[in-house]
Amino acid sequence: MHPNADNLITTRFDTVIYDLDGTLIDSARDMCVAVSRVLADHGLPPISDDDARHFMGEGSKITMRRAFAKAGRTLDEDEASAVTREFVRYYEADPVRYTTAFDGVPEVVARFDRLGLRQGVCTNKFERPARMILADLKLMPPIADVAGADTFTVRKPDPGHILQLVARMGGRPDRAVMIGDSLHDVGAAHAAGLPAVLVSWGYTARPARELGAETVIDRFDALPQALGALAAGRP
Repeated sequence: MHPNADNLITTRFDTVIYDLDGTLIDSARDMCVAVSRVLADHGLPPISDDDARHFMGEGSKITMRRAFAKAGRTLDEDEASAVTREFVRYYEADPVRYTTAFDGVPEVVARFDRLGLRQGVCTNKFERPARMILADLKLMPPIADVAGADTFTVRKPDPGHILQLVARMGGRPDRAVMIGDSLHDVGAAHAAGLPAVLVSWGYTARPARELGAETVIDRFDALPQALGALAAGRP
């Protein structure tokens, strides 16, 4: 990255907020394994990795509702809460067996750390497993904080999820940017007053370029250039 791009980024931004699943990490296999173990306990067939990618993003309870619905089972609120607790037990027991960071993530996160940018994760995954994964993959630090689905009283697409995290990190919304993979990431970012950058490989049924972000990247190592362009007022 050219030094001028560094200067552009740090002049415009002081805080970078990332989504987790489908943005920083490929976690679909571990999610699939844990969900399928719960399904098996209830006499139902497993889901696929592709199912996991499409079912994720709105929190574990919705993931479980979708998984059971695929098998023809509709869950009431108590049942959904119960199977979500079962899933969390399985998932937290081994959340990083197959999970990896996407190519370029460690290098870009390290680069932004050297630039002095605050970096945080805003995810609809529960906070504890999110922190476990980030620590195991040696992304935390330099990522400094995590807001999960259970951290505050709101979660994405509510903008408060991002805004409370930025405030807790000591950043300012007008100097922050959201990096994600889904419509919820774009919606939460824009409602919070942040620009949104989406990755093209994420966990979304609709193509990222249809979701209204300021820009979309096809490789994670393209993120610094994308932020430099945003800072310069180019799409």
